[in-house]
Parts: sequence; structure tokens; C-alpha cells
Amino acid sequence: MSKIAIVTDSTACLHGEIAEKYSIYMNYLSIIFGNDSYREFQEITPSKFVELLHANEELPSTSQPAIGVTVELYEKIFADGYDEIIHLTISSALSGTYASAMSAAEMVNSEKIHLFDTKALAYQQGSLAIEAAEMVQAGKSVDEILTRVELLREGWFQAAVIDDLTNLKKGGRISSFSASLGSMLQVKPVIGVRPNGMLEPTGKVRTFKKALKFLVDKAKEANLDPEKDEIGILHMENPEAAAQIKAGVLEVYPNIKIVELPLSLVVAVHAGPGAASIGWVRKSQ
Repeated sequence: MSKIAIVTDSTACLHGEIAEKYSIYMNYLSIIFGNDSYREFQEITPSKFVELLHANEELPSTSQPAIGVTVELYEKIFADGYDEIIHLTISSALSGTYASAMSAAEMVNSEKIHLFDTKALAYQQGSLAIEAAEMVQAGKSVDEILTRVELLREGWFQAAVIDDLTNLKKGGRISSFSASLGSMLQVKPVIGVRPNGMLEPTGKVRTFKKALKFLVDKAKEANLDPEKDEIGILHMENPEAAAQIKAGVLEVYPNIKIVELPLSLVVAVHAGPGAASIGWVRKSQ
């Protein structure tokens, strides 16, 4: 039986103990402030990220892993004794990571490296990686794993509410006037991920507290199965918001599994400090 390794990108928000628990290898994207580059979650913490955001007038940029770095990762995995690799990447519509990984796979062993575009990021991407890792532990084949994650990819939802409009203004996503007006009116945009992996406006809600309730209401409308489905709550240095979302979810689904994670710093470059997100995967399907 083939020994299968699971790889995902750091945008999946799986780091430290979680990645170790499931033996998931991480391909790191980077945050760039001026001339300084940091691999998210490895070389920069969420708190340091927010500190640098406030200290710099220019919005940081992000960078996908260099092809050479991904090649080295694949080679290390094979050297560790694995026969095949499944790499679940961030949405190809949001990053060039998938295309870069494809090139790296061709340079190493494209027949034994299986790339899967999750068409997602953050919690959904991480949840698919964990599902794949659990199936590896259960002795499932590459084909069985890919079939399962493809099914799960069709039954998820992810949306985030943006508390601070500064980063959207810095990045040119909205004008200075719109940012000022939004701040004065306390309008909080909600951004979701479409099935094709692109971002889309999901709503605009007055006040952050009401926007968090909007996310909880989305979960309620989904009519999830609390025995099999699970919900992910992510935030960027805003545990109070995460706690409010969690409390609202538990009123609707008292027994559902809830996973709490820090938001990907690559995502937070645009979402900004204080952002909070909810998502779910229909594992009942």
C-alpha cells in the first residue's frame, strides 16, 4: 500500500499542533513589508502582523511560494519515505500557488504528485486537508481521497466581515471617500467566496455587531446537520468577535463541532485587523 503525504498551503490556517497532529506538510506563502519578507505563521505572528500594519502606510504585498521552494518540499517528502503526495492548494482564482505547484510537480514527479484546487482558502481549505489526512490514516487510496474532497468542495460556505476599512482603501479596493463614509456610517462589508473560488460581496451591514449576527444567520439558514457537519470560526486578533459568533452558533446548533483558528495573514492583508469569519463544510453529504 502506498504511503501518502498530505500537503496544503499556509492559507489553510493549519499550523503548529494541528498540522503536526495530522502529519500535514505546509507550503508557506509570505507577507512582504517593504524589503522584509515573512512566511505567515512561521516567521510572523498575527500580533506582529497587526503591529506592522499600523506602523506602515503602504499595504504589504503577498507572495506565493517560489517554485524552487515547492520543489524542495516535494523532494523532502519523498526522502521522508512517502510514495505519493496530495497537495490541496488555495483557490487558483485567488493565487498563482496552484500553477506554481503544477510546475514544481512536473520537475519532481508529476505522476506521484496529485494537485487539488480547493477553490477555497482559510477554514475550508484546512478542513479539506484534515479530511484527506484522516483518510490517509484510515488507509484510503489516492483516488478515494480525491473523490471525497471533490464532493466536500461542493458543500461549503465561507464569509468574513471586515471591521477596519483601512486596508481596502490602501489596496485601492475602495476610495478614500468611501472608506471615510463607511467609517462614519459604521458600514461593515461582508465578503464571501464563490463556488468558483473568487471573492464576492455578500452584504453590507450597519455596525460590526450586526454584521457578526449576519454571519450567524447565514449558518442558521444553511440548516446544517449538527451531528456530522462542522463550523469554522476565524478572526484576526479579535477574540471578542469570535466569541460572539460562537455564542450565536451554539444557540442554533448546541452540539455542532466548532473549530476556532486565527485568520490567514495573507487573507488579512485585505481583510484587515479585527476581521472575523465563519464557514462550514457539509460533511454529512
